[in-house]
Amino acid sequence: MFTKILIAEDEDSDNLGIVSAVSEFTNTSVDTAQFCDKTILKIKEAIHKGNPYDLLISDLSFALDYKKHTITTGKQLIEEVKKIQPTIKIIVFTGEKKPAIIKSFFANHKINGYVCKGLYGLPQLTNAINAVDQGHTYTCPVSKDALHQKNVLQLDTYEVQLLKLLAKGYKQDEISQYFIENDITPNSRRSIEDKIRKLRDDFNAKTNIQLVYTVNQLGLID
Repeated sequence: MFTKILIAEDEDSDNLGIVSAVSEFTNTSVDTAQFCDKTILKIKEAIHKGNPYDLLISDLSFALDYKKHTITTGKQLIEEVKKIQPTIKIIVFTGEKKPAIIKSFFANHKINGYVCKGLYGLPQLTNAINAVDQGHTYTCPVSKDALHQKNVLQLDTYEVQLLKLLAKGYKQDEISQYFIENDITPNSRRSIEDKIRKLRDDFNAKTNIQLVYTVNQLGLID
């Protein structure tokens, strides 16, 4: 069983329930962090001391206080944690149930488990911990149903990068130049225009603004 677990959760009430359930189930050391930046700091400190965490349990949304935060979402947190400690196991524990987002986390971020909060959330979380500890991936019933839904649109790394630039106001020529400078292919204006046109069709968007708004609402380019 895991020997050192870190829980990233911004709500004190949720934190207490999760810590109690996880501690009772695992009988191991459980730490918490309310913000993403603090989570990163704890992970770095644990590595530096030669006693890294085995498992990160993270929410996807975090309420921010008055302080300046470098990382503000669970998606950004998981991306950064993977860079710092690629071998750490990660279970997402969240209220987010959109199929596209769930699929994206397994496909693009290589998480080990996804559990939706709710009436049976904590029992499902302990099931997830047990499964992941044994080398399996885990999905709760809600997320499993979402993963089996057909025709759920997903974005690859290239499409995410393109849409992020589009959201920042880049024009096609500027996106093309950015891609060329960063060795991202295909990078011709024509290929970029074709990709944007296809994405508008996929997401039933008449304009680029509507396209960016739609993928933002789905949480696909946070």
